[in-house]
Parts: sequence; structure tokens; C-alpha cells
Amino acid sequence: MKITCIGGCAISLTGVPQSVLRLRDSNIGTIQETVGGVAFKIASNLASLEDCTVSLISAVGADEMGEKIIKGAVDAGIDVSRISKEPGPSGRYVTILDSDRDLLASISDLSVMSSLTPERLGAHLEAINTGDAVLMDANLSAEAIHFLVENVKVPLFYEPVSRKKALRIQDGLGKCFAVKPNRFEAAALSGCSCDSVRGAFRAAEFFLKEGVKQVYISMGSEGIVYADAANGCGHIDAEPILAVDTAGAGDVMYAAIIHSAILGGSVEKNAKAGNHASACFCSRQL
Repeated sequence: MKITCIGGCAISLTGVPQSVLRLRDSNIGTIQETVGGVAFKIASNLASLEDCTVSLISAVGADEMGEKIIKGAVDAGIDVSRISKEPGPSGRYVTILDSDRDLLASISDLSVMSSLTPERLGAHLEAINTGDAVLMDANLSAEAIHFLVENVKVPLFYEPVSRKKALRIQDGLGKCFAVKPNRFEAAALSGCSCDSVRGAFRAAEFFLKEGVKQVYISMGSEGIVYADAANGCGHIDAEPILAVDTAGAGDVMYAAIIHSAILGGSVEKNAKAGNHASACFCSRQL
């Protein structure tokens, strides 16, 4: 299968405290540097799956970080021929985890992504539409997202990235084949509280009414809510694991969902595949 991922790539710095993290203080811990960005992470996970050919449309700066990002993509088996090099710095993403190794806060600087204009994306449109699917993340500008939802003809999978960036899709949501927000992004997009599974069901119903074919709402320790028009909403509990490092788990989940969906899996089967892949990933982080 041939999949195009369009969106952010960056150098990620992740701070992990040695013990209880104290706000407004210097905390002893470790700082890990990796190649990240939502589209990059999903692309790298897809590229590791059998029979997946993955290309990444993104932008990096003409700097050392950009070279690291491109090398990381090549090492992951991703086609990098459509990653452009732009003036200015590459994308950077700083994450702080809490003592449970769950996300406390992060700051992203992906201003380089503004170079992916509709005109730039238009040059790749023929290649995009000869594939089996497209993954689009919300690190793109609203104009770029609008262009893609109007012009992509193959199944389009949307990753909202964050509460604020999620809204960049505006009224194009219904033209996506699938969406995978977390509970906070789902609430921002739908206006429904997703503090509970019942609330996530209401959000899922909103997405279906908008025209989305398949909905997957990741609920952290409460598992995943899924829905499609034919079968309505369902819920799968998170698989029990001894400890969790959640950084990147959502990207692993979505890669598994996309792979299963392209193979023709039911929405429930796809959700189970994503849920299991996420649990395996978290367990590996011990």
C-alpha cells in the first residue's frame, strides 16, 4: 500500500523528571532528543509495517536540525524526496513529562510549515491521488488544510494535533474519511465535553453528522471510542500494562488504525488494532 503523510516534522526535546516534578523550579532529570513531529511519527510507524510505502511531504530549515530530520526519515524507511528545505530554523518541539511519564506541557515552533502553501502542495497533487490514503496533520496552515480537503481524492485521515490547531480544518471536517482526536481535541472540535466515555460518544455522533466516515477518539487510560454511520459508537478499554510512557502512543495508534482501515478492516477491528499497538508501544517504554 502507498501512503502519503503531510504535516509536521521537527527535532523533539523531551524532559523527564527524576522524581515528582515541581513547577516553577529546576528539576533533575533527563532530556532526550529525537526526530519528531506528528506526521513524521505516523509516517515512521507506517513505514515499519509490512507492505507499506510511505512518503512524507513536509518542510525543514536549511540547518543542522533539518539534516538530522531528513536522516531520521531516511533511516525510518520514508521517502524524503518531497521534503523541502527552507530559509530559517527547522521545527522544534519541547515536551515536559510528569513523574508518571505522561504529558504535562509542550511548546512547538513549526513556523517553517508556513512554506507548505496550497501552491506548493498542488505540485504534489497528482502523486498524492495515486496512492491509497493520505494522512494530514493540523501543523499545516488553515489554507493548506482547506486545499487538501477539497482536492484529495483518496481516503483522507485527519490528525488534529492539539486543541488549538484542530480548529484549522474549519468546515472541511466532513470531507475527511477518518479523524483521530484525543478527548481534548474532540471536545474542541465538537463542543461536547469528553470527560467521560458517554461524552465522547456524543462527540463521535457529531463527527458522523458532519460527514466523517470513521471516528476514533483516544481516551488515554480509558481506551478508545470508535464510531461509523453503519454501526454507531463503541468503546474498547485500554489494555492493562504495568507502567506507561505515553509520549508518541497516539501516533502509533493512528498508524495501526490507518493500516487496518486500508486493508478493509471494520471500524471496530481498526480501533482494536490501534488500541493494541498503543499498549505495546507504552510497554516498550518501561
